[in-house]
Amino acid sequence: MDLGSLRHIGRLGKPWGHRGELVLHVDESRAAVVMDLGVLFAEIDGSRVPFHISSLREHPRVGAVVKFEGLDDPQACAFLVNREVFEPPGDSPQDVEDSDDEDDSLDPGDLIGLQVVDEEHGELGPIIRTEGTDDNPLMVVQDRGGKEILIPLVNELITGIDMETGKLVVQTPPGLVDLYRGA
Repeated sequence: MDLGSLRHIGRLGKPWGHRGELVLHVDESRAAVVMDLGVLFAEIDGSRVPFHISSLREHPRVGAVVKFEGLDDPQACAFLVNREVFEPPGDSPQDVEDSDDEDDSLDPGDLIGLQVVDEEHGELGPIIRTEGTDDNPLMVVQDRGGKEILIPLVNELITGIDMETGKLVVQTPPGLVDLYRGA
């Protein structure tokens, strides 16, 4: 998951009561959505850390009160006071609407046959198959010498796709292509 794509939705406030609950400051229109998320990310020392929601309820005086799993008293949750919170990508209704407008997101199988062009190494060769798991998909590229190069199939590495010309442009991590070419 790309943590940079998390959507800011509000911030945590002071502890509420004695059971480890915190005030959650979110826009009223987002409160109902937050209840269905199951997880929120809090910004801690520049990182976005997931916390699973144990309970969340609207409160007439403060807006909403949230309790996270494993934090059962005010002292345990004190480190989260005044932290910015984010929702995971793909969980909001806006994300669902946006994805409907796209070209139904490419199936990894649709990429087979595309020519892979690396920004540093130039043309690598065609994608001959995809493998791996849903969490860690890989595209298998056959270079001119017949060697297979495994490239993670993640958005961070793909800089462009042109289905009309049959090209997929990538920016591979330093050393990846050299590893397979034996350089």
